[in-house]
Amino acid sequence: MSLRKTCSILPTALLLLMALPALAANLPGATRWSGEVRLSEAVSVPRGATLTIAAGTHVVAVSAEALIAVSGKLLVEGSPAAPVVFDTPVGWQGIQFTEGEAGSRIRHARFARAAQAISTVATDFTVANSEFQGCEFAIKLEREANPVIENNWFADNGIGVSNEMKSAPTIRNNRFSGHTKTAILASHGSRGPITGNRFVENQQGIALIQRFEGQIADNQFNANETAIFCNQTQNTPRIERNRFDGNKVAVANVSFAYPVVVNNLFLNNGTALHNDQYGSSQVEKNLFRGNGTAIYNNKKSNPKVRLNRFEKNELALFCDFSSYPEVRQNNFVDNAMGVKLGIYQSADWEKRSGSRPLMQREASARQSQNPLLAKVPTEFTDVVDVSGNWWGKDTSQLAAAGEKGNIAIFHDRHDQPEVSYESEGYGPGTFRLDRVQFVPWLKEPVAGAGAEEKP
Repeated sequence: MSLRKTCSILPTALLLLMALPALAANLPGATRWSGEVRLSEAVSVPRGATLTIAAGTHVVAVSAEALIAVSGKLLVEGSPAAPVVFDTPVGWQGIQFTEGEAGSRIRHARFARAAQAISTVATDFTVANSEFQGCEFAIKLEREANPVIENNWFADNGIGVSNEMKSAPTIRNNRFSGHTKTAILASHGSRGPITGNRFVENQQGIALIQRFEGQIADNQFNANETAIFCNQTQNTPRIERNRFDGNKVAVANVSFAYPVVVNNLFLNNGTALHNDQYGSSQVEKNLFRGNGTAIYNNKKSNPKVRLNRFEKNELALFCDFSSYPEVRQNNFVDNAMGVKLGIYQSADWEKRSGSRPLMQREASARQSQNPLLAKVPTEFTDVVDVSGNWWGKDTSQLAAAGEKGNIAIFHDRHDQPEVSYESEGYGPGTFRLDRVQFVPWLKEPVAGAGAEEKP
């Protein structure tokens, strides 16, 4: 490593810094970098030591292996006018905290093209007002790390923040755009609040694998392929007061994911809420407006849908493959289609052929031993019950048709009496499609239904 325009708080530290061994360099005591610093090999900040990088410093890594390993304390003190710039090759191994001392902070820094710009094991620190561009991982929390990540810009990375192995960061007021995998990934018992962020044009905004004991609140999601993806999260997380606008899929819940989704705005998405493979969320006091499909339910997905407002969607509710949501006290206003049943929505087929053997074969093929499979429903009715809701101007259709009439805003066995699955290998013969039960309906709007709209 070589130094240019560099000073140190302690003369002895400067001498040690300029006489690094061939394989690694320890920075004991208090060391200060400024000007231009060239790293030709890895440097280490051991416990008891502090490395301070002054505003305006230009840190140049000659090779990807010229990382900064921190067990002591690191203070990156950039400013808006003079950020600290890490000029590094593609695949740089970055700043690596390993069971470091408390109190490290990184402010107004710029990272690009790193394999992992910042990674940590069991270290708490703050990253603020910094930029991460084109990294494989911008920030990687490998185990039991609880940093504060705020007011940063993450652009065009593979993964913005990887939250693993019981880590609990606070992620707030950041902007994530253009991530090719996911802006935030959380799994293996990780948790922590995700609040006040903006997610724009990412493949996934947030991806949660297994339980996530945390709140996702007051964020904005715009034009993402999938804004939030929940897989096996059970009754977590709480998704609250977010704005989802123009996403292909706003919230996807699959494989026993049933989060609480409350007081959100779902506007102009392809699909607002996608429940699949036993994804049965609690959906309460949301506004669904202008979506292609407001709520999609497939493969035994039975969400509880209450006190929401569905307005001007192409389709408010879709049910297929033995999905029976609980839909009560909602306001349905000016939707092109209210409820549509897919061709596999047939209790008749479940009774005569049944999905359980098919499900067992699929689980066996995947070598799945998921204990949640024991919770799969085995009894089915032939009715998708949407009674006890208000249907706005479409109420006149219901009254005119009567309980057994064919309603234009509902697609069920009145429109497609029988279906056949022989070509798909689901058994010979024909089966009756389910029907939509809409009686009794409410005669006036539900007070307080829908989310509070924000400016």
